[in-house]
Amino acid sequence: MKLLMNYSKQLPIENEHREYKQNTKGLTKDLWETISAFENTDGGTIILGVTEIEKNSKFGITGVTDPQNTLDIFWSSIDDIISYKTIQNDDVKIVKINEATVIEIHVDSAPDNKKPVYSHGKIFVRQGATDCKANREQQATLIRQSSDDLDTKVLKNYTIEDLNMADVQKYKTLLENREHYKRYKETDIQQFLIKIGVISKNYEGDGKLGITVGGLLFFGENIAILHAFPNFQLDYFDKTNPNEQRWSKRISSIEENLNIFSFFEKVTQTITKTISNPFKLDKDLRRVDTGGDMKVALREALINMLMHADYYGNTPIKVEENINFYNFINPGKMKIPSQDFFTTNNTKTRNPIISKLFVQMGDGERAGQGGEKIYEAAVTSDLRVPEINTDINKTDLRIWKVAYLNSFEGENIDKNAQLILKSILMAGGSPRSHKEIEKDTELSRALVTNSLNTLLSKEILVKYGNARSTRYGIPSSSEQLMAQLQIIPSLIRKAYLASKNAPQ
Repeated sequence: MKLLMNYSKQLPIENEHREYKQNTKGLTKDLWETISAFENTDGGTIILGVTEIEKNSKFGITGVTDPQNTLDIFWSSIDDIISYKTIQNDDVKIVKINEATVIEIHVDSAPDNKKPVYSHGKIFVRQGATDCKANREQQATLIRQSSDDLDTKVLKNYTIEDLNMADVQKYKTLLENREHYKRYKETDIQQFLIKIGVISKNYEGDGKLGITVGGLLFFGENIAILHAFPNFQLDYFDKTNPNEQRWSKRISSIEENLNIFSFFEKVTQTITKTISNPFKLDKDLRRVDTGGDMKVALREALINMLMHADYYGNTPIKVEENINFYNFINPGKMKIPSQDFFTTNNTKTRNPIISKLFVQMGDGERAGQGGEKIYEAAVTSDLRVPEINTDINKTDLRIWKVAYLNSFEGENIDKNAQLILKSILMAGGSPRSHKEIEKDTELSRALVTNSLNTLLSKEILVKYGNARSTRYGIPSSSEQLMAQLQIIPSLIRKAYLASKNAPQ
């Protein structure tokens, strides 16, 4: 039986995907609130029989007195309390730990068309490690989350005059230069806009032609967009200069007449110039071009942010370039589980017209492989693997510029801890024993122990096994492991082509 938790070490703190409940002799009302919150956001694990010993710091196993009776009450109550349940028999496990027993309950995020999920008639969402009663805006967001066509609506009183025709013409030229769309050379502007979905018949109203939401957002004059979407804001910040208090460069729809298309063009030109080291050496000391992979990764991240944003939300759409990483932030919870982003070929969109416009210009991955390309670029370039987090309000994708060892700059990690990290990384990330680390670093057993404890407490390293079989390694989530397996065929193909094209 695969456990969702490792109970042989100190229990990790609660977070957006983990919740402990004491529930020693029965089920408390807040259990159902947590189920509603997990189903309405990104899912998670609830563990019954765990108590907070020291506030916000440590948790201990106190156990469930009668686990079978507790589960009988759970299964007989859930359908009356929760409006829609994702929990199946295999998602609930009774786990014996020494003299105590705990119950693990795995909760998936509910399908979008089943949200919001109610508990006792109320809606809850997960914010950090807390279950919160959803406010009016969050309830509206959950309802929008169930829609797959947020940008197809035809807007009243908007005409072709509200579009930036220079951007439209530039886009038309881009398509005309692609073999598949060269027929558009003979098409006038209005027919072209109808063909690509910017202008459409109002099927839900008077049947007249008008500008679609997606068309306005993609090509609209900024002032026209703001009248329909007052929270519309696109920003790129360069925060790589430590001497600048806020930023050294900004591209913003607040300062310029920008729509999605013009913002994408300007940021793409800027961000691809930020790749500082486009080459690495292979084992034969030949230079391998990794800059192309990173350009693809950044482009896919930018498209993902713009394509899947909830433009009705109130979170700004933002790209931040920092010293060690890029952040891509957009309003709206992901339409697929975050743990699937780097591994799946499936994709769902809330903005089909915006998605189509990106795909037609050759810059969107309709097949849903953008996440795989982002992950592959990190592995190819020997960088720390990317991370993605999503909640009811926003989605945040982080792409690292540096290797794992260098990604902790600014944190309190001394030279001994850095040597230990280097030992594990030089072993290809494979877990190392205490003795192997001592040999690699030439540090004493006491110094290694102290530094390992520091790295474990910061969750920079994790411990595997017990006693003599204990090993220390870099934490890898199940989705990261799946992503690594998924990109192996692609990496093998690249290695083969590189060897084939190498000078003999």
